Amino acid sequence: MTAQYIKPRPQNDADPLLISYLDAIVALTCQREALGLTTSLIDSLCQHVRAERFRLLAISNFNKDDELDGSNFQGVVVRDWLEPLSVPVPIRYDQDLLACARTRDRVSRKLPGMKGRRLILPIIGAGQATAMLVIEGMREVGGEDEVLARLLQIFSNQLYLLSRNELDGLTGLHNRQSFDERIKHLVLNAGHRERRAQPNVTAQQNCLALLDIDYFKMVNDKYGHLYGDEVLVQFARLMSRAFRHQDMMFRYGGEEFAVVLVSMTPEACVPVLESFRRTLEAYEFPQIGCRTVSIGVACIASGESVDTIINRADKAMYHAKLNGRNQVCCYEALVAEGKLAPVTVATGDIELF
Repeated sequence: MTAQYIKPRPQNDADPLLISYLDAIVALTCQREALGLTTSLIDSLCQHVRAERFRLLAISNFNKDDELDGSNFQGVVVRDWLEPLSVPVPIRYDQDLLACARTRDRVSRKLPGMKGRRLILPIIGAGQATAMLVIEGMREVGGEDEVLARLLQIFSNQLYLLSRNELDGLTGLHNRQSFDERIKHLVLNAGHRERRAQPNVTAQQNCLALLDIDYFKMVNDKYGHLYGDEVLVQFARLMSRAFRHQDMMFRYGGEEFAVVLVSMTPEACVPVLESFRRTLEAYEFPQIGCRTVSIGVACIASGESVDTIINRADKAMYHAKLNGRNQVCCYEALVAEGKLAPVTVATGDIELF
């Protein structure tokens, strides 16, 4: 029986299914190169392993500080890279997946009504299981274990090299280069979503938030860069806990961070960002105490340039800083209230504070 999986298709702006597919890939923070790797992996598996179905599950919302046991996996979800439109599933609902992620060892089980067995193999990255290969209905004909071990080792190594190019070395969040690539995709696809939206149905929106730690230079000057780096690391971890698995988090530059809040209006984003602001305000950093953050958020609208959208979020954040810091400001609300002049054309370089 041929294994079930989805292959990437040639790009075609007129293809609504492909646009949905690409939207989901962006939301999963999975680059084109990673898609190519996964396709090659599945093609090789189909040639060498007899099974009914292959699934490649990405693990999201994992926190490195948490112990790998069931009680601390409440927010961890898995989502199939090969079926990007699938709904994420909490890992605690599947004890075999949970056991594989916790022990980082293979799990094999013969399920009732299934020909062959279900085999779950961890894909290790940065010392933890970052994904899992699930083979359902596997039939052994000899030599599969060696083939699987070699394929997964190659896949893990290549995926790790790709991820290193996208991640900030200090915080583990996606870096500025990754931000630039993803925001372009989101702006491009915003227009496709609006054009294919049904009558009387509002197209889903994404929003960009820029977050800047208040008086961060004072931390470096008073306590040294070692403590400053620790603040950045802890700040990133608080972000990872506060936002959803589909939201994209970046270290934008220095002490400035960015979050793309997926399928949320600016009005809906403000309470979420306000909750994070309060969490940070109450958090005590080692030796330093509490810090605050100024946040600006703007809608990722179709028909606008990337620079314009970034500039709007940046102006909202600047407004927060000029008016007392430690607050969330929404660009659209500020313009409506007459507190900020509309930004219609990007004005050049983005200011960092």
